Amino acid sequence: MRFIAADDLPLSPNFARDSVALHFTWHRDVGAVARDARPALEAALAPFGARPHWGKLFGHGAAELAALYGEVGSILEFSAREW
Repeated sequence: MRFIAADDLPLSPNFARDSVALHFTWHRDVGAVARDARPALEAALAPFGARPHWGKLFGHGAAELAALYGEVGSILEFSAREW
């Protein structure tokens, strides 16, 4: 866990708000992580408006990203990859 000050980078998970980052080490079972762990973590963090890191595994679709990233998110042409 680490605490991160707000920044001014529009695609940053920390854009315009202080954040707490949670870091995990996964077992090498991508199927179990994608099927079980990731959805459970995303659901638990959803009430906090958690923004995914672009370089990490996440299951958000375009509409969810637009809601989390505001105006910048709304212009993204993004298709979430099914894991």
